[in-house]
Amino acid sequence: MELLTGLLRRAGRLPLLAAKYRPWLDGNTPALHRIPVLRHSELAHVTEEVLALRAGGGASSLWAVGGSIAAPELSLLPQDLGVGQLRDSWQPLGPTDVLANLHPLERLRPNHHFFNRFAAESGALSLAFGRLPEGDHREWAELFTKVGVTALAAPPETVTQLLGVAASRPLPWLRTLLLGGMDLDPTPDRTLADSFPHTEVWRLYGCPATGTVAHRGPNCLGDVYHPLPTQHVEIVGGLLVVTTLDPARNPPLIRFETEERGEYTHCVCGQPGPAVRLFGAMSPYFRLHGRTMSAQELVDLAVGTGDVLAAQVALDDSTRDERVQLRVRLAPGVPNDEYTLQWIRYQVLSKHLVLTSCVLEQSDAFEVVTADELAGTESPAMNGSTFSAGSVLVRDAF
Repeated sequence: MELLTGLLRRAGRLPLLAAKYRPWLDGNTPALHRIPVLRHSELAHVTEEVLALRAGGGASSLWAVGGSIAAPELSLLPQDLGVGQLRDSWQPLGPTDVLANLHPLERLRPNHHFFNRFAAESGALSLAFGRLPEGDHREWAELFTKVGVTALAAPPETVTQLLGVAASRPLPWLRTLLLGGMDLDPTPDRTLADSFPHTEVWRLYGCPATGTVAHRGPNCLGDVYHPLPTQHVEIVGGLLVVTTLDPARNPPLIRFETEERGEYTHCVCGQPGPAVRLFGAMSPYFRLHGRTMSAQELVDLAVGTGDVLAAQVALDDSTRDERVQLRVRLAPGVPNDEYTLQWIRYQVLSKHLVLTSCVLEQSDAFEVVTADELAGTESPAMNGSTFSAGSVLVRDAF
């Protein structure tokens, strides 16, 4: 209760949160479940207030949750990204390890920095390698062997490359594989076990809005994660709601509604405390290469070009090669040709803060096509699209 009182007091220094939590700012702290949830749009607004008021409250870093260059959805995280607190609960590395960090140094994506810091906090060496090169992988595999690499941290698109490498040559030096971070890697445990039978797989779940929320080790059940002591997780209406208890978090995160579906469960690993099973993102959010995005944002960017009347995002998650298709209905007089479609694709990619870096490794992961009809029920929308949020996302193999 004292922790919650402190969070509310700090939240009251920011205009939007002061209005949201006014009934409880006089010291009459309620039970946590009585406080209304904090939504994505509110967090983005509050972050803007922190920046405008220069109320950072200490060293921190800005990262992209989503949004576009014109309307960014940003998040402030402590400069150390919470790795010290994570290390107390999640210990895949030790002083004898050498971690090859394969996360690319992309704009507004924190995972490269996150795993470098985590290796240092663990007393391990870190080889900040970045993106794997195209072509023959023998040279980098020989380099990793030469410098004594024992562990890899990799994004989902690089894990796909590693699976291809493992199919032709074993990686006996790979003792530990670290997945996730400020996102969630969807690679099935069984796929990894078949390709890396002697490798321990350690996973994290989080996002740039919350930081790292939960962890799991090689002995945990599939899709089951253990919340960190600094992250209080509720399941409300089938969605994860996160309250960050770390006082370094600014703005305070009280009952933040994530886009992740889940349920309470038990894990066989024997760790004390609660566990949650994750099911995936809730529409209109979807996941591509571990990052969660809003289908509505892509639709709005397409309509904003002036060439598109309405649009819809379709997902093909029937295979491991995740793909996203933006289906558009063109405005009258706009030519239906390859140049137009590539122009719309370029406009969406160049303006979205997250999508571009997700398709660098797989250029066909995102395409724009025309469609005579779009699935769902048409209804007017404030953003100019003719489709409601519940119909901008469909799952359809293509």
